[in-house]
Amino acid sequence: MQIFKTNSQEQYRQLITDHAEQLTQLKKYEQALVDILKNQDELYVEGFSWPVKSDSRFLVDNLYQHQGQPNLRERLVCQKTQFNNRIRGAIHVFEQFCQPNKKDRVYLTEQLSPLYKWLMKNYPNSVGSEFVSASTWRNIIRFKLKLFPRRLNHQDLTHLEYANEQFDYALSFDCFEHIPDFKQGLTEILRVLKPTGKLLFSVPFDVNADETLVRASINDNNETVFHVEPEYHGNPMSKEGSLSYYTFGWDLLNTLKSLGFSDAYGLVYWSKKYAYLGGPQLLLCAEK
Repeated sequence: MQIFKTNSQEQYRQLITDHAEQLTQLKKYEQALVDILKNQDELYVEGFSWPVKSDSRFLVDNLYQHQGQPNLRERLVCQKTQFNNRIRGAIHVFEQFCQPNKKDRVYLTEQLSPLYKWLMKNYPNSVGSEFVSASTWRNIIRFKLKLFPRRLNHQDLTHLEYANEQFDYALSFDCFEHIPDFKQGLTEILRVLKPTGKLLFSVPFDVNADETLVRASINDNNETVFHVEPEYHGNPMSKEGSLSYYTFGWDLLNTLKSLGFSDAYGLVYWSKKYAYLGGPQLLLCAEK
């Protein structure tokens, strides 16, 4: 699979222009799937599942629809791994682009997930964590005792309990948009990375936006202020979901550099073979 490195919105647009014919053909294929789903509840796409290095089938349905369309980023669920499109793609990019060593120390900003289990199996020196809010602590304790006795690792990304330069890689997928002070969270990741470490992550990202949209913020009275219609994302720690404070734009790359990362860029990919559909997929990478 080709992974394209892009440093700016201009480079991204040029990339799309350069591969317009290929992307148009992929769009036609995706539209055919959408048309089928108008008359049935689900369908399966054949392809290759990178996490298990074998052929598989991928479920597409109408769950998590966006503007009346199937959410291909959150679906295309692999029958063998139960990973959706974006998680399979993240694993693929991590292994193909970053080329980690099996003994590397990896920090994942989640723990109650199939991805954490996969990471521990393939990179046993990994660590995962969850943020446990005070308001949900009682329920989480019950959940913890049942499924993760003495192993649930609570971490606040803005105040990590790790010493400096502990990890070769940090992985975070759709997490930083839920942190009001996301810059402090990124600064903490920078601190715990080794001198040559990398942060690979995803966030809600508008490829057409120069600047980040602040969806909500916390005022001086510790009250939530909404600037646009609230948006909540699924959270295994809360039935209510997690409020998204940001939809990021290309200024995030400069923000990462201003915080101390030596380089920051986007990684763009798509593939019919691997069932990475729904238009060009984007991950972000920041190097210490």
